[in-house]
Amino acid sequence: MVAASFAGLSALVLARCAGSGGDVQTTHGAGVAFPQEMLDRTWEMQYATPDAQAKLPDLTMMVMKRNYHLATQALAGQGGMWAAHAHEDVAGLYRQGALLDANSLIQTYGETPDPTDPVGTAHLLTVAYAMVGRIDDARLQSAKLDAIADDPTLAWHAPWKAWLAQANPTWPPDLSTLPMGDLPSKEAGEWPEVPTMPHYTLPIAGSTSPLDMADPASLLVLAAWHDDVARAVAGDGAAAVDTYGARYRLPAEPHVAGANLTPELLFGSDYLVPEDGPFLADLVGDGGPGAVDTWKDRSLIAWMADQSRVDGKMDALKATDLASALRQKLLDASADKNGGNLDQSHRTFAAIAEAGALRELALVAEAEGDRVQSGILRINALDKSDGPTACPVGTMSLAAWDAQNRYPARAADILQGQIKRYPSLEAARYGLDVLSLRVSREQTRLPPG
Repeated sequence: MVAASFAGLSALVLARCAGSGGDVQTTHGAGVAFPQEMLDRTWEMQYATPDAQAKLPDLTMMVMKRNYHLATQALAGQGGMWAAHAHEDVAGLYRQGALLDANSLIQTYGETPDPTDPVGTAHLLTVAYAMVGRIDDARLQSAKLDAIADDPTLAWHAPWKAWLAQANPTWPPDLSTLPMGDLPSKEAGEWPEVPTMPHYTLPIAGSTSPLDMADPASLLVLAAWHDDVARAVAGDGAAAVDTYGARYRLPAEPHVAGANLTPELLFGSDYLVPEDGPFLADLVGDGGPGAVDTWKDRSLIAWMADQSRVDGKMDALKATDLASALRQKLLDASADKNGGNLDQSHRTFAAIAEAGALRELALVAEAEGDRVQSGILRINALDKSDGPTACPVGTMSLAAWDAQNRYPARAADILQGQIKRYPSLEAARYGLDVLSLRVSREQTRLPPG
């Protein structure tokens, strides 16, 4: 039933995305009257002139190449919010890698358990359920290891067992005792890695082929490390850094109150104006879909979400039209600012705005509980993701979303592409691999027709 339900969702999403190259066909938002005051405040317009761009540090690795590893090194000397931006992007990438792993493990060992599953999968599910905020389920899985004295996961399980023993455990658990090796000092430009994988091997009853596994918490440790660095170098801007990363926090993490984003955090990002940050933090936090009405007069993304509604709900086709119209509006305005001339930076900025708006609006549809509309927007954003428009965090979020929907094929392609630059993401591949095997096995059992 689980596999069949996603097959219907996937078919509907793909059908709605039919068109040239998979894109939704749009009318380019002809005649859309964007709020001029908001357009003027976008980072794209704030840096539309050569004089403004001349004041920027070298952001080639962070924006043009989307190479976060090299970006953290390149911006370490700048310190402050530029270095914070780079490290917080890495934190978000590892968070979404951990969520991809958690969703894969839940779909494999939680939703479709098998009698041959190793005993140690109870630990894997403990961590996975804890990440998504299912504390009662995490406790049930953890209790299965209480009578086990020699399971290979026990060293990795100990801090989770202690955390879950609290009456009301609050995130984050203390993971300092995990066997992660010697991590570097928390300074801008440093780059910790997950220890050599696999981290343990789980015996499978009746099989001579044990299961190699990397521990899903290893990526949480790296995410927290980069979070700490980002906050430290941001100084008084730490609240803005928290807001920047809020939209891709784990379900278990506490909500962020939200602060306006600084120019350094905005530049090159999926956000458009400073108020987009607190809007998205409110959306995924306590405000839910009601945050659109709260913020639509201040946040351009919220305004676009409001304009994309049909019968009070997000419509992906209207949203895609608006994103396309936004791109053209920014190009027109950039030309006006530069005597009718456009250069490659203007085209790049406008393209980032279009793809970024699609990713952010997908989160609005998700908050409304509409996975089909969210899927259409996510896939269209992926179709427009190339080079500067290919946000690694947003792309990894799509992979985590795919795993939750038991669709490991695209998630595997996304993950493999990211592992080439970020080897520690290999830790998420172990969970995704077992999901792929289980889904493949289910498909071979489906009746013909």
